[in-house]
Amino acid sequence: MLNLKEERHQFILNKIKQSKSVSVKELSEEMHVVPMTIRRDLKELEQKSLLVRVHGGAVDSSTFYNELANEEKQQLNSENKRVIAEKASRLIQNGDIIFIGSGTTNEAINQYIKEMKLHIITNSLYIFEQYKDIENMDVVLIGGRYRKKTGSFIGHLAISMLKNLHIDKAFIGVNGIIDDEATTANEEEGNANELILSQSTEKYLVSDSSKFNTRAFTPFYKVRDLDAIITDSAISSEVEDYYSKLTKIL
Repeated sequence: MLNLKEERHQFILNKIKQSKSVSVKELSEEMHVVPMTIRRDLKELEQKSLLVRVHGGAVDSSTFYNELANEEKQQLNSENKRVIAEKASRLIQNGDIIFIGSGTTNEAINQYIKEMKLHIITNSLYIFEQYKDIENMDVVLIGGRYRKKTGSFIGHLAISMLKNLHIDKAFIGVNGIIDDEATTANEEEGNANELILSQSTEKYLVSDSSKFNTRAFTPFYKVRDLDAIITDSAISSEVEDYYSKLTKIL
């Protein structure tokens, strides 16, 4: 049993350095102390900026999202993105009005739906370029201030256009998912994503498993209000168990 606070704190920090995340349950069992003591330890360590508390435990403070440009993301987790895109495509039917948000995972959906007859709305220049010349697609590009890092149009003009739209199904990318919050690296992109999801009958988050327990700059939507999170098979059973209580995990 580790009774000294300093010993417990060092044990927790060593554990989190090794695995990037810890749970109250496993720490309680390994150190033979009650969960209340662990929660108090985690709170004190968070106050020293040594970790970040999440539901049921804590994660390494380095799990905060560092935003990459679209070009830098192209080769990251490419197989997982393909799997997620294929899952997303199964939810789409001919005649649907769909919103496809920015992000390299959403860009991968194209290969599975380009033969369908769809109404596609997007604020992503990259997504627009994929569909603009396909005859069976009716494509709407949302305008606004261009954000080069993600290839998205954002700001007041984008918001005013989005307010007038009804969407059957929205597929939104994410920079991080933590507790009950979907988060993104840019506040204006978050504002647009929030409005898009609120205007949609069916609301889907597309996210590879590395985004769970990662916090980006600003939260934009509650996970419990989504229809599903579409992810890959690398998601841990513990993470899947937690989030499946809030929404469907596909």
